[in-house]
Amino acid sequence: MQRIGLFGGTFNPIHTGHLRIANEIRERFSLDSIIFIPTGIPPHKDKNKVISPAHRLRIVELAVAPYKYFTVSSIEVYREGFSYSIDTVRALQNELGEPAELFFITGIDAFLDIRTWKDADKLLKLCNFIVIQRPGYGFAGLKRIGLPALQDVSSSELESLDKGERFELSVPLTEKYSLYLQHITPCDISSTELRRLIHDSKEVKYLLPENVMSYIIEQGLYRE
Repeated sequence: MQRIGLFGGTFNPIHTGHLRIANEIRERFSLDSIIFIPTGIPPHKDKNKVISPAHRLRIVELAVAPYKYFTVSSIEVYREGFSYSIDTVRALQNELGEPAELFFITGIDAFLDIRTWKDADKLLKLCNFIVIQRPGYGFAGLKRIGLPALQDVSSSELESLDKGERFELSVPLTEKYSLYLQHITPCDISSTELRRLIHDSKEVKYLLPENVMSYIIEQGLYRE
């Protein structure tokens, strides 16, 4: 059975932090590959601050090209209307078939809003979830969102993740799938800050893959 990570996001733009996070998760969970999935029209983002799906797809393709374990899916880019995670997971399950075990990778900042996701309860029964820490957000906040799977998890266990006293907490979602709360090497690179730096013509070397930066310059992205 192939173990495949699904790493979705706006990637506005993708940066070296995304690549480092993906590789760390791949190693920790012994994943065979990770599929990067740029969103089409993200339902939880201001679309006026997001460059076109076609541009974001292209920069993700450029960023992952050197890595044999990384691939890109355009499944959300060419979907009409909003991009919903449950539709993507179901479509990829059909495409990849029974031999694939899927691991949905997301940040704690996004997962804290899981109750606002389309058919969240059904989605949590479709695959594994890997939730990683993000600056300014804590795992302890999960106790407030009322997920049945977290009823028997204590606040102290979640706080120990936030303090870095433990690096992983595994919680069953179904008989087949689990929720993995994961503390990874801190990475403070922000797409929001990168957009500001690019707009102001500041140095972003080492924050973006060189081929991505070249494409952004050639296309005049993030200048307006």
